[in-house]
Amino acid sequence: MRSLLDFLVRHSYVFLFILLEILSLVLLFGFNDRQKEAFWTSANSMSGTLFEWRSGVDGFFMLRKENAQLVEENTRLRNLLSAIADSQYVDLERSLSTEGVVAARVIDNSVRKDDNYITINKGRRDGIEPGMGVYCADGVVGVIMVSGRRYSVVMPILNGNTSISCKKKGSDSFGFLEWSGGDPYVAQLRDMPYHSAVEIGDTIVTTGFSSVFRENVPVGTVASVERSKNGYTLKVQVNLAVDLSDLSWVYINTQTADDEIEELYKEILN
Repeated sequence: MRSLLDFLVRHSYVFLFILLEILSLVLLFGFNDRQKEAFWTSANSMSGTLFEWRSGVDGFFMLRKENAQLVEENTRLRNLLSAIADSQYVDLERSLSTEGVVAARVIDNSVRKDDNYITINKGRRDGIEPGMGVYCADGVVGVIMVSGRRYSVVMPILNGNTSISCKKKGSDSFGFLEWSGGDPYVAQLRDMPYHSAVEIGDTIVTTGFSSVFRENVPVGTVASVERSKNGYTLKVQVNLAVDLSDLSWVYINTQTADDEIEELYKEILN
């Protein structure tokens, strides 16, 4: 206590100076309109800067929520487009497909392995089943390989076991998109007929031959074309439309083919 009193006495002039300064400021801004206006303008400027900074920080943390909302909105729009497209081919007794596009967030991903996989946060409880097509805003991602109750594993284009039926946009000639490893941005379109008019820069899309992907979903663009060793087909290098190393959200096509069609395929294979 004695030390505190000694400190206050020793610095009494400083405390007196601060007190008089505060008093003078109160008198200056409290009884002079012009000075009061200048003070509040300055204060508002500082407050505005602080509020703007806080808003920026809040906005940063809100991006994820807003992004999720945008994805959900896109999902609703895609479902609407699917319904419109299906309405053009509706059978009076039975539709060939069931409506459905589900959005999912990517929670695990790999692009540098020989056989890569993607894990998403949707599963059987969300209507996800093996064999369903997975894509994003830029184009084809892959196919559902395994579906659990809450999560699913996607076999992406960057997997040696993936083979997707593709064609040049605006053409009926088709081949099969495969990935032989290495560059995660390039895949190969094999078994294209040699007479196909495929040129560098052409757009490659899905054929729509199966229920996995609708027709004309983007796959990539032609990087190079050469004739295969057999002389009857072309080997086409394709720059993939989707950067799988930078993937946050995907859509799953839950539309499935009519059961009768599936049974016919099984009978043929057996």
